[in-house]
Amino acid sequence: MTVQTIHIQLPDEMYQRFWQVAHATNQPLEEVVLQTIRGNLPPSLDDLDPKLHSIIADLQQLSDDRLWTIAKEEGPPELWHRHQELLQKAHDDDLTASEMQELETLREATDRQIIRRSYALALLKWHGHTLPTDL
Repeated sequence: MTVQTIHIQLPDEMYQRFWQVAHATNQPLEEVVLQTIRGNLPPSLDDLDPKLHSIIADLQQLSDDRLWTIAKEEGPPELWHRHQELLQKAHDDDLTASEMQELETLREATDRQIIRRSYALALLKWHGHTLPTDL
């Protein structure tokens, strides 16, 4: 791994917070700063399976209002209920071939929605928003 060096000026109170964390956790100051930066970078498409890129590629250009809308979107309740019904039937080993296909289709749709919502929330957090705990 290539390492680059960067020199930045920090406000004294920020430096003191980094130093306090480093001291309390018995870590080098540089490691605490690096962990903080790493944990606060915006989400990247490079972190995802390339097959998922098309699901979230448009989100990075959206306004925060639009991201909130996506983060709060819920699928149609009837599809959610059907998904749950099929999962129960699968658990009971009572699915027909067509129900297996339907369950797979519903699972893929649910996964896409969850990935979009999660990525929208990650972007909102990176934009400085406090995320509600009830989403």
